[in-house]
Formats: sequence, structure tokens, C-alpha cells
Amino acid sequence: MSVNLPINFLNTTTSHPSDDSPTPLWIGYLSVMIAVLFFGSNLVPAGKYPIGDGLSFQFFMCCGIWITGLIIDLFVKSPQFFPLVLIGGIFWTTGNILSLLVIRINGLGMSMLLWCTTNMLIGWASGHFGWFGLIPENVEKTYLNYIGVTIACISGIVFLALRTTRQDEEEEISTDIEERRPILHTAPPVVTTISNDASIETATIATSPPRKMYLCIVGCILAILAGILFGFVFIPSTYIQDHPYDQYQLASKNGLHYVFAMYSGIFFSSMFYYIVYIAYKGNRPYLHIPSIFPAIISGIMWGIAQAGFLVANSVLSQTISFPLVTIGPGSIAILWSIFYFKEISGQRNYLIIIGGTLLRIISAVLIVLSKPIPH
Repeated sequence: MSVNLPINFLNTTTSHPSDDSPTPLWIGYLSVMIAVLFFGSNLVPAGKYPIGDGLSFQFFMCCGIWITGLIIDLFVKSPQFFPLVLIGGIFWTTGNILSLLVIRINGLGMSMLLWCTTNMLIGWASGHFGWFGLIPENVEKTYLNYIGVTIACISGIVFLALRTTRQDEEEEISTDIEERRPILHTAPPVVTTISNDASIETATIATSPPRKMYLCIVGCILAILAGILFGFVFIPSTYIQDHPYDQYQLASKNGLHYVFAMYSGIFFSSMFYYIVYIAYKGNRPYLHIPSIFPAIISGIMWGIAQAGFLVANSVLSQTISFPLVTIGPGSIAILWSIFYFKEISGQRNYLIIIGGTLLRIISAVLIVLSKPIPH
């Protein structure tokens, strides 16, 4: 009976979601762990390949994402396709395109701190307070949830102080050299694989001091905008699940039933942006052939992680799942950076990692203890 429970959950399509039997919370927390593991590892296959400006890498990664969505759709027996969910995929791709520009302006560390924090707060707040027509998602102990989210934000600032061996050796690198650098051999790896983002080169734009300050401000604004778009990704699918009437009478509470629509939005919007990019580059895009297959593998891993995120949102609510999934992958990335890429060493870095990890553990425990309340 216990073995069949997850299978029945994956293959359940209902005409009246309000009659769905509650899904066990352990499935939601298992989905969180899957999302954290794969978000924290999805760029490792491509970690030693240069990606230039990142547009070609993103497109082939999105191909892998769409393949994953197609397989999941067949596995759950092709439930109803809701076009509204396409918008969530478009939000993600647009935010990711913005991140490519922002990193070139302000570097990886500060940029990802801004958009990851904004992403978490928008996703958490939209679910908890019921923004954009969603049903408010309450927890049993609100104060624990608030404290946990606050500590999660602080932990990101702590990890910002990390230094990698390549940062110490290469403080100044020309753009031509930077384009040939492997994807993960860049700025602090703690944030190279955070949820909903694909890392790219970290060369910054050289300017005079006044213009540099102006670009820095613009970069910060764009990073926050990217985070807002990332936070909007799940709103269409959650809205449909919260409103099982009129055109959404066949809406299911199973998060996997919205994967293919979201991933189709990601793929087709990425294709559009890539065509525009190729035209802008005069049909001479930066493309490193050996990185294509790793990019597809990275996309498949990202697709698995995002599917876990969708299920976690459906079972636990965004109030619980968003903070957990957005703070977890960084810790996995640290392990890869220490033991595989060997980019982090030294007592100072280890103390920062210990301090930041303890904060994240405390944050996660508080968020879990706040306990979701079913609709």
C-alpha cells in the first residue's frame, strides 16, 4: 500500500480538485529534497566548459528542460494543458535573460544575492498573503515562519563573503579570456546553482567611475526585476489550482500536471530570444560545440528540480516550500566546489561556510516547524 501511494499521486487527474484527498506532507518534503539536490547540482555537468555570453548555453539547456517536461507529461498521462501556465515559463526565461546582463554589470555574487532574495520573498509573500488572486496560505505558527524567512535572507549575505581560489588568482581578466572560462570556475560557487537560474560568465563591464556607479544602480534594479520575474513563475499554475471553477473545472492539485505547459513556455520563449540574439549577432552567435550536450544534461537536471518544486508548492504551500527550496541549493553547490572543483579552501572560508550553513539549518527548521495548514 505504501509503495503504491506515490504512484497513485503521480497519476491522479481529477475533475473536481476540491474533493482530492490530502497528500501526505512527507511527499512534499521529499519533493523539496529532490529540488534542492538537483538545483544544487544541475550545472556540474557543464562546469568545465566555456559558455561565452550564455545565450547559446541557455537555449540548449532549455531544450533539455522541455525534453524533461515531455517525459513527465507522458508519465502522468497527458493531463489537460492550461495555456495560462505558459506565462510562468516566459517569466522564468525573461528573468534568466536579464540575469545574463546583470552578471556582466555587477558580477555574480551581488547580482544573485539580489535576485535570489527577491525571488524568495515574492514567491513566499504571494502565497502567504494571497497576492494576484491566490488563496492565502496560512501556517500554524506564523511567527516561526517569519523568523525563518528573515534568517534565510541574512544567510545569503553571510555567504557573499566567500572567496574562491580563482578569484584570488585572477582579479582582473579580459573579456576574451573570460569567454573561454568554464562555467563554474567563476565567482563564489555558493550561488552558482541557486533555484530558477543558469550561471554564466562573470566578466564585468569596464567603465569610468561615474558611469560605473550608474551601471551599478541599473544592474541592481535589473537584478531585482529578474528576482520578481522568478518569483512570478508559479503564480499561473497556483492560480489555476486555487480556482477550480469556470474554465478551470478540470484543474488538478497535482503539481506535475502543470510541468509540460510551464516547460513549453520556457522552451518557446527561449527559442524566440535566441533567434533575436542570432539576428543581433549577424548570424555569428558564440557557440562552444562541446558544451551543447552538457547544457542539455543540465537542463534535464533543472527540469527534475523544478518538477519537485511544483509538487512541493502543491503539497506544502509556497509559504513553506519557497524559502526551503531557494536556500538549500547553495549548500549543495558548496560541497561541489570544495570536493570536486576544489575552488574553496582556507580557514576563513570554512568559518563562513559553517556560520552560513548553521543559519540556513536554523531557518529551515523554523520554517518546517511553522507547519502548513491545508486550504
